[in-house]
Amino acid sequence: MKYLVVTTENELYEREFAAPLYEAIGEAVGGYIEVVHPVHLGAPMCLVVNEEGLLKNLDLNLFGSILYGMAEHGQPILGDVVIAKEGWTPEGPDFVPFEDVELKNLRYNILKSFTFIKEKE
Repeated sequence: MKYLVVTTENELYEREFAAPLYEAIGEAVGGYIEVVHPVHLGAPMCLVVNEEGLLKNLDLNLFGSILYGMAEHGQPILGDVVIAKEGWTPEGPDFVPFEDVELKNLRYNILKSFTFIKEKE
């Protein structure tokens, strides 16, 4: 399944993850995952972050912190983030694939709204 990744260097790229997703996405964020529901990112989208970002002293992810609402509650997002989509599968709630047009629109809106984000080459 394809998702978007935003690094601590403010780079955006698309990445395909294979099952088991929690392991593959965990590798992308550098450890155990935590799913957060940012105040500035509508459902069914979520951010998947490193659960131990603070303990591991990971770099600030400005994009993730803005979406999460750090200014409102003071908690930053640290490390690279994966933007995922939640939904129902035959096994229950889980990550589900983005439609191609959803991914394209999400990428476009991020690049347009967050001018400090650049596409990774």
